[in-house]
Amino acid sequence: MHMPRLPANESERLAALQRLNVLDTPPAAELDRLTRLAQRIFKVRSVLLTLIDARRQWFKSRAGLEVSETARDISFCGHAILQPQVLLVADARQDPRFADNPLVTAAPHIMFYAGQPLFSRDGHALGTLCLLDDRPRQLDADELQTLQDLAHMAEQYLQGLAPSQQLPAELEQCVQQRTLALETALAQLQQEIAQRSSDESALLAEKEHFHATLENTTDAFIEIDGQGLVVSWNRAAENTFGWTQEEAIGNNLAGLIIPPPLRAAHHAGLSRFVRTGQPRRMLGQRVEVSACHKDGHTFPIEMTLSAIHSQGRVLINGFLHDISQRKADEAEILDSRTRIKMIADNVPAVIAYIDTGLHYRFVNLGYEKWFGWKADTITGSKVSDVLDQQSYAVAQPHFDKVLRGEQSEYEVQMPSLHGKIWVHVTLIPHYNPQRQLQGFYLLGVDITERKQLQDQLQFEAYHDSLTGLPNRRALMQNLREAMARSRRSGKSMALLFFDLDGFKTLNDNHGHDFGDMVLQRFARELHDTVRETDSAARLAGDEFTIILENLGQPQEDSALVAGKLLLQIATIRNIAGVAVTLSSSIGIALYDGSHDSSANALLNAADQAMYQAKRAGKNRLAFYGDHTS
Repeated sequence: MHMPRLPANESERLAALQRLNVLDTPPAAELDRLTRLAQRIFKVRSVLLTLIDARRQWFKSRAGLEVSETARDISFCGHAILQPQVLLVADARQDPRFADNPLVTAAPHIMFYAGQPLFSRDGHALGTLCLLDDRPRQLDADELQTLQDLAHMAEQYLQGLAPSQQLPAELEQCVQQRTLALETALAQLQQEIAQRSSDESALLAEKEHFHATLENTTDAFIEIDGQGLVVSWNRAAENTFGWTQEEAIGNNLAGLIIPPPLRAAHHAGLSRFVRTGQPRRMLGQRVEVSACHKDGHTFPIEMTLSAIHSQGRVLINGFLHDISQRKADEAEILDSRTRIKMIADNVPAVIAYIDTGLHYRFVNLGYEKWFGWKADTITGSKVSDVLDQQSYAVAQPHFDKVLRGEQSEYEVQMPSLHGKIWVHVTLIPHYNPQRQLQGFYLLGVDITERKQLQDQLQFEAYHDSLTGLPNRRALMQNLREAMARSRRSGKSMALLFFDLDGFKTLNDNHGHDFGDMVLQRFARELHDTVRETDSAARLAGDEFTIILENLGQPQEDSALVAGKLLLQIATIRNIAGVAVTLSSSIGIALYDGSHDSSANALLNAADQAMYQAKRAGKNRLAFYGDHTS
């Protein structure tokens, strides 16, 4: 299988696609009618209108196919957008590019494919209108032309989605409505004037009617002849440029509204147009230029030009609109966005906006600082393709919750450039003014230090600071849990209570620091000698305990462990260069789980057994009994 290569203009092509804001939008009735019509005309299994994103092909419209997208690297359409005309594959099984493609070897078993690329206004291939069938076939010249005609209709629909300028939506709509209304009125009047060009008096009357109508427009209307002299100048032009009709008419336009640095270019362009009819590319198009007011200040205007040729004479007219306020608004919006981005990129957090299809639409610089993920790399990607599997599994139920319109929070441990970190994540749903869910905002804060502090406090709360063994609080909790397990399993357990013989004498003779070293050594021997499933703890002073679980022969097994510990302790002959002889008295309380008992009762029983061992001569063990209650 040959994966499609990327077009040379891939980044510009993707930018053109993103400007349409069409990906992952609901179906469009116009396009659905078109694909159904194509399915009936060509009698094929499926017809798709595809858009090629960075990693997938998404179907804006489909007839005869249930799935809404596939991976780009297995798509036929990824090859189709590399050429200007139809890509025709009569039998995919015979084509080395597609013979082992999973879309050919498995469902939907594509054998025939014909895809006509769809282009943006600026010539970037956005996707295709394509025909699919599970049997080989060909298209004749008429059928190819029909496919191209239908694709052109789809192309016009898509091109209509792209704004002609990067304006705020409200301003763009306002400008389009005003310009459309004025251009329509002008076109109608010009058509009438052209039809009556043989009658000069009728032409003048129509022009008077035309200019009377234009007096009521809010946009400046200016008309000049081939020499650049002003022929018409409405009231809006007076208000916009400061010159009255009497001052303007008959004077050269350049001296009225063209800034001095641009006048030479204006004269050259006007002369070239009168002589050759060029450049016509500006006619009928909205363009932005600088204009000059009577008081000398310059400001931006938007103008639309048209030309009339009559009896060897050329008249050029234009609608001109002061866009100073719009430009100021755009600058303010841009400045606000810049400030917001600067703030977002410098807060100690990760910030993202994710749409309802779980695609990243915005990420701040925190993603690169924390994880090395650049914004242009992951924007447009699915969250599941960016997060590691474990992090996504933790996040998924919270994504489901926020997509139901509920705010959600969770904590997750993630790999970062600086090792594993804990992140507290807040998800906030986002609605449009019509209360339709559009996506959600994500805020992630690094809580690694807080978690480490919590862990440290938790450890200190349940462990002895001198020996590192669990303390009395941890012992009681562990003991209750062990007794509960014994009751559930029916297996016996034992609690061993240790008291270090002669510890006070060692402490008095050699000092507290040495006494601490003795306790630490004693704790290590207990910890290292018992099984991993057993639990050693320090109660206080020189008193220690061990919990033994799952004892088959409780008395014999616990006695064996206690005896082993007595022998192990006796091997200690030197601590920090001081000769010592260590021993311990051990009390043992057994519990078989057959009756209820408390942890305190079992601890007291073991304590009493330890004192029995002390009274019996120390360095030995003693049982409290088999029926502790």
